[in-house]
Amino acid sequence: MKAKVAVVLLAGCLAGAAYAADARPALEPFAAEYAVKYSSFSVGNSRLELRRDAEPGHWTVESRADASGLARLVASGTVLQRSRFVVIDGVVRPVSFKFDDGMERSKQDTSLEFDWATGRVTGVAKGEPVDLPTVPNAQDPVSIQMATMVALMGGGQPGEIPLIEGPEVKRYVYTFERAERIETRAGTYDTLVYRSAREGSDREAYLWLAPSLGYLAVRIEQQRKGRRLIGMTLTRYTPGT
Repeated sequence: MKAKVAVVLLAGCLAGAAYAADARPALEPFAAEYAVKYSSFSVGNSRLELRRDAEPGHWTVESRADASGLARLVASGTVLQRSRFVVIDGVVRPVSFKFDDGMERSKQDTSLEFDWATGRVTGVAKGEPVDLPTVPNAQDPVSIQMATMVALMGGGQPGEIPLIEGPEVKRYVYTFERAERIETRAGTYDTLVYRSAREGSDREAYLWLAPSLGYLAVRIEQQRKGRRLIGMTLTRYTPGT
C-alpha cells in the first residue's frame, strides 16, 4: 500500500560530529521537526536530532518518523534510524547504524558496524548478512546528511557520497542547482538547493539547505520522473546544548 511505503520512506529521506581540531566550524547539537507529505497527503511527521554521545569525540544522530491519519492503519509504529559517528579530518565516519521499522517483526530491521581499522562493514540488513569493505567517505542512511553538512561547513562540496544500503554500496552525486529563499512554519530561510541522484535510478532528491542552520535541510523532496513522491518541510528547529 502506498501509505505504508510513504511512512518508511519519510524516515529515509533524511537522505542526512566533532571536527578535528582546526579552524573549521563544527556541528552543534539540534532537534529539527518536519511535516511529511506523500504526494499531496499528510502522512506523519519526522524528527531529526543530533546530540553529543557519552563517549568523547562521538556523536549520535537519530531520525524518528511517526505515521498520522490513514497512514496509521498500515504503519502504526515509529520508524527509527540511529547513527553513531565521528569526524576525522573533516570527513564523517559512521561507527554504527540501526534501523527499526516499528513493527513487531524484526526481519526488516538493519544493524551495521563500521570497523575502519580492519576496513569492513558487517551486520544484518533485512535478514541478510552484510560483510562489505569500507570505501572512502562511506555513509549510512542517516550519517549521509551529516556528511553533506560537514562538507559544506568546511567550504567544500558534498560531491559523490557512497551509501551503505543493506548489502550494497550505492553512490549518490550531489549537484548544486540554485539559491532560493523559502518560507516554512519554522521561519524564512535563504537556502542552497542541491540535487541528489545515482546512476541507473529514476528517483532523485532535492534538498533545500540553510547555511544559517549549519546547512541543515529545511525542505526535502523525493521525486520520480519529475513527480513528487515524498515532501518534508521544517516546522520547528531547536538548538541543543
